[in-house]
Amino acid sequence: MVVPETIRAVVIKEVGVAPVTGIPTPKLENDEVLVQVKAVAQNPNDWKHRDGFANPSTILGCDFSGIVAAVGSSVMTSVKVGDQVAGFVQGRHFKDCGAFAEYFRTLADLVWVVPEGTLSDELAATLGCGFWTAVQPLLHPTKLGPTGPPAKVEGEKWVFVYGGPTSVGLFLVKPLGATFVFDYKPPDVLDQILTATTPSAVKAFSPEGKGKVVTILGPKDETAAYNPSVTIQPAFIYTYLGREFNFREVFPLSKEDRDHVVVFLMKVPELVKSGAIKLNCVKLWEGGLDGIEGWFSIYERRKTQYGETCL
Repeated sequence: MVVPETIRAVVIKEVGVAPVTGIPTPKLENDEVLVQVKAVAQNPNDWKHRDGFANPSTILGCDFSGIVAAVGSSVMTSVKVGDQVAGFVQGRHFKDCGAFAEYFRTLADLVWVVPEGTLSDELAATLGCGFWTAVQPLLHPTKLGPTGPPAKVEGEKWVFVYGGPTSVGLFLVKPLGATFVFDYKPPDVLDQILTATTPSAVKAFSPEGKGKVVTILGPKDETAAYNPSVTIQPAFIYTYLGREFNFREVFPLSKEDRDHVVVFLMKVPELVKSGAIKLNCVKLWEGGLDGIEGWFSIYERRKTQYGETCL
């Protein structure tokens, strides 16, 4: 595959400004692959990275699908030039590593090969940030971690998903199903949960109980004080990507998290083929890189009701 010397990418210039810009094609490290991007999916954190956590001269974008254009000299995985791959990267954090580009580089063991004849580039791109965020709290052995696919849990296990209709929540609810659904607005919602479920299901909600709650954001002090016997454990998806990074504070490299997701990604192609992974509602937004700014404005006005948006 012939790779151009220059490409177009959505590059942060300053806070709130990230135009499509011509830049040199990224140079590979030995353990990376160069991906020719065919489709990207947008998340709220993309425009937040532009407007609230801008890092000038970096490329935006997290979720992608595309074709492997080059493979680093020390790559040990089976991925090869010409494979359709998808994944998730930490756009706006590191130079040349954002997904909103015609080509970008990423670690070879953090992409998964899309099985032939299963998913289009647009659909594959949606199995990124939201999907990985659902996997981490549920399957990581230090989080809830009851087991991992294709293994099944023994006996009755309950998982409470707060925010089920969100993109992350749907990646959990759709394949597992929902025994009960609750509206969080009524003041007696906790009583409804306690009444509807068995004692083993709500041990983390009772003032006297024990259990574990995994949160995407850190808990408030009053929440942590509600029951000191309940472990409240934050999870941050970027720790899966195997690099130290700064996001309001320094997060050190987590080999444990990196190793877990590498093993899980090896299972994703078979889970896709078997239909075990249920995709969320998708809105196809035309325009490619030039259409990203227009979709940012819709996110900012909170007018989208779609789980993922593909460009």
